[in-house]
Amino acid sequence: MHRILVSEIMSAPVITIDPDALAVDAAELMEGNNVRRIIVIDQDGYMCGIVTDADVLEAETVGSVASRYNPGLAEEWLTVRDVMTADVIAITPEAALGQLVEKMMETKIGGIPVVQPAGPGGKKLLPIGIVTETDIFRLISEAWRADEASETSDQ
Repeated sequence: MHRILVSEIMSAPVITIDPDALAVDAAELMEGNNVRRIIVIDQDGYMCGIVTDADVLEAETVGSVASRYNPGLAEEWLTVRDVMTADVIAITPEAALGQLVEKMMETKIGGIPVVQPAGPGGKKLLPIGIVTETDIFRLISEAWRADEASETSDQ
């Protein structure tokens, strides 16, 4: 078996959103694209955060509670910037699958953006994809199917 790289299993293109968009817009974008994570990009297209369905749900819950105490308060007041995680754990496309899995297990996160260093001094990150636990499960399922097909044809 060859060494599997992150680039071989990542989902691309990545779905992105502006940090100044409303959190409810992020929820709609996730629902419309059947994803649980969206990469937040700045005006230059560089990654500045990630927002998850859990982040949005928490924001909606906070908005509901706040509006109970202040009925004139709209729940849509939170932006993506307010609810996103700015300190994003990322990986490059050249990383090995094993490195990715170890990083996911260490950090207990289910999805990692795939990035290329860019910008001045390579200090900015350009999102090119994302790998989630679903991508890893798909890989395992495909390997299992291939093994099953091989065993069937050998009989």
